Amino acid sequence: MSWIQKLYDTYENCSSEVGIVKDLEKTPLLPIAHSTQNAQIEIVLNGQGGFISAKILEKNESITIIPVTEASATRSSGIAPHPLCDKLQYVAGDYAQYVVKKKGEEFYDKYINQLQKWCDSAYSNPKVCAVFRYLEQKKLIADLIKQQILVCDETGFLKKGVKLGVGEQSDAFVRFRVEIPQVDESAVWLDKEVYQSYIQYYTSLQEKLDLCYVKGQEVPCSEKHPAKVRNTADKAKLISANDESGFTYRGRFSDKSQAVSIGYETSQKAHNALRWLIEKQGYKNGDQVILAWGTNNQQLPEIFEDTQSGFFGIEEEPVVSTESDFARRLASAISGYRCDLDIKSEIIIIGLDSATTGRLSITYYREFNGDDFLNRIENWHRTCAWKHSYKNIPDGFDEKGKAKFKRIAFIGAPSPKAITLVAYGDKVSDKLKKATVERLLPCIVDGARLPYDIVNSAVNRASNPVSMEHWEWDKALTITCSLIKKHRSDKFKEVWKMALDENQTDRSYIFGRLLAIAQQIEGYALSTAGEKRETNAERLMHQFKLYPYKTWGIITDKLRPYTARLGDKGKKLVELMTSVNANLPYEDFTSSKKLEDSYILGYYCQRQVFVEEKNARIAENQKNKLEKKSEGVEDDD
Repeated sequence: MSWIQKLYDTYENCSSEVGIVKDLEKTPLLPIAHSTQNAQIEIVLNGQGGFISAKILEKNESITIIPVTEASATRSSGIAPHPLCDKLQYVAGDYAQYVVKKKGEEFYDKYINQLQKWCDSAYSNPKVCAVFRYLEQKKLIADLIKQQILVCDETGFLKKGVKLGVGEQSDAFVRFRVEIPQVDESAVWLDKEVYQSYIQYYTSLQEKLDLCYVKGQEVPCSEKHPAKVRNTADKAKLISANDESGFTYRGRFSDKSQAVSIGYETSQKAHNALRWLIEKQGYKNGDQVILAWGTNNQQLPEIFEDTQSGFFGIEEEPVVSTESDFARRLASAISGYRCDLDIKSEIIIIGLDSATTGRLSITYYREFNGDDFLNRIENWHRTCAWKHSYKNIPDGFDEKGKAKFKRIAFIGAPSPKAITLVAYGDKVSDKLKKATVERLLPCIVDGARLPYDIVNSAVNRASNPVSMEHWEWDKALTITCSLIKKHRSDKFKEVWKMALDENQTDRSYIFGRLLAIAQQIEGYALSTAGEKRETNAERLMHQFKLYPYKTWGIITDKLRPYTARLGDKGKKLVELMTSVNANLPYEDFTSSKKLEDSYILGYYCQRQVFVEEKNARIAENQKNKLEKKSEGVEDDD
């Protein structure tokens, strides 16, 4: 029960956040005995329960905090009214006059009797009483028809096929405002006094005590635990034992309370804290959710973002340009988090997923102290860092008002999502995507070795550039380099640099350099002639990885006409190729052994030298043009 204890502690430590709505589209930290629902209709009343107006709610303002009972919070069938805000069939006394529904009046009767008990109790609230006085008049649907909120057909019944939100108008959810002079907050779903009124009333009804396995005290316990953990439409529960005829607990216990017994307040606070944290900072991948949090709501680095987004944020031009710069800045960022996370800080990481619509499982759970957590995160980003150029950041708007983006380069580790897409392609199934993210999580927070099948899959895709768009392959290439660097650091304790190492004697690395030189020769010749097509080095890259000596002979034969076409430039590149080739012993050069993954590192580093030389030439030409233009302006003066 450690996870529920930590969530309960988090709720207690963050009690000042309870009921505070900072974003209308996100679930706040809920009071106990409360849940959320998407409302479609809002009704405004006066303090005496008189109807003032009504409106249809937009999607971005529909989230509503509502009081609930144990039965209504988990209802899926049967009649279980919410105490205040609910669907039309519950709150409208005239529902049966406009909708043909079996037991239509019974829904309203149970709702209004339950609401009356709250209003008659010692914990009643003026706004709640105003809602009761209005609803007992049984004219809600008639008022909504007059306001043209609801639409009738020619028979006088509510017209079918008319949508409010995603459902039929007859299933619309209703919330209330009560305008009372000298009271600022009219919304009952945002009024803390209404929250407290219901909490006191509802807890006063709970008399049966049992042992809470979390707190170790005799308290009112709950057998029905909240759903809506991941979102407002989520029906899966973390704790459930309603299958008395199956094998949920039989064979070990005769009664479900023997399996687990949790206090009502404990369960409410833990589940509400979990909902709030997921909405605020959880990583969502379909039904899969992974969440990291501190029990004191400390700020944590984003464990599922790349280094740039997780630590440094959006920048016009990242200030990191070398590995040493990156190491210093990463250490500085980690030091900033250490100010909030001392060794006594409790950091929790939990993974949630569901195999069915009704059951939610904890797929991953770890507890760390603050210092250990940061050390592991720092190690991941340091050992998996490479230079990438695929990241897009906002760059204003075009003439039509459409958002523009520009690409920036950054040094750091890629995100698990980016790694998954590079390893398996953008058409990867949701099941494989979830499984890969789960396998990468221990590599980030537990210091586990990177699974080599993921690395190998990325190497194979990066070795086939003709199967991808150029930008996609560039992204695959740099992320693959990150994975190779990480794998070799984990397994062999090797340190590989992003800069070209001309003294490197690794056979595969040298072959990778040769391939990059061959590509540069042919690519430069093609661009000079104005041709656009893949080079032979690119087309034969995967074959080269498997049979380097044999394929290298084919590539060099095809290079001869391009070398002759380039003249002096071609001679310099051939001389570079010869000098690199001289680093390979004859036995290694002629060996039939396939290349290891490090050939990608050699290929990238040598290719990057050519890219930087090209960029330098372009920058120099632009500088010369600006100087000539400036001199021309001065002459005109």
